[in-house]
Amino acid sequence: MLLRGREKVFPQEDVEKTLTGLRDVKSARIVADEDGGILEIHAVASAGRSPKQIARDVESMLVAKLGLRIDHRKISIAQVDEGEEAAEEPGPEPDVEFEPEETPSGRYLWPDERRVRFIGVSVAQSQLKAEARVELALNGLDTIASAEGVDAPDSVLRIVSEATLRAVQRFFEGDQVFSVSAVKEVTVGGRPTVVVNICLLADGEEKDLVGACPTNRDTARAAALATLGAVNRFLRRCRPKEPTEYEVGPASDS
Repeated sequence: MLLRGREKVFPQEDVEKTLTGLRDVKSARIVADEDGGILEIHAVASAGRSPKQIARDVESMLVAKLGLRIDHRKISIAQVDEGEEAAEEPGPEPDVEFEPEETPSGRYLWPDERRVRFIGVSVAQSQLKAEARVELALNGLDTIASAEGVDAPDSVLRIVSEATLRAVQRFFEGDQVFSVSAVKEVTVGGRPTVVVNICLLADGEEKDLVGACPTNRDTARAAALATLGAVNRFLRRCRPKEPTEYEVGPASDS
């Protein structure tokens, strides 16, 4: 069965396999009509995250791979416990509140456990233009930022990276400035990988930060994760804003 995307068709089995590669998703099945349009998506996932977050990942993957937006009500997420095997594994550490530290030099040092987390990314493409929306979370609060540009493969990756940086900067105080120097999909060890080079201006100095992430057939997600990988270590030195300053909101239904 071939599924109809925005510009071409894709084997249903390949799309289901890509869905299964998403975080926490164990299996996925797509129900399509005779013309290749998606009627329903059924996914079985572990109970680690909320069904809404997993559905967002499914929506983002479909936009990135097929260029296709679907109604979120077509996505059904069934969650299962890991069973007895998982019960034998060590449980998660207690939810302890960490206090920020001050380094000997007086620099702010946020605990490593408090890294910015990736929630989702969507890319809308029309009339030779593209818009990327990236959602991130820190300390239980979400923020969404967007960026626009020309609808071209390399340009879309850059737009996703720029949207990621804009979302990151909404969480932190300070005069640090991030900008995208380069984004490119390359082959590393036979695997397609997105590599991002970020220019950082802070404390009167300019630094290059580099991040990389395998595409796993989702280049937009890889661009966002590679960008986070580049900046996350530096962000431990940045002071988070008060929660009232975060720009928060629900994820896009697109």
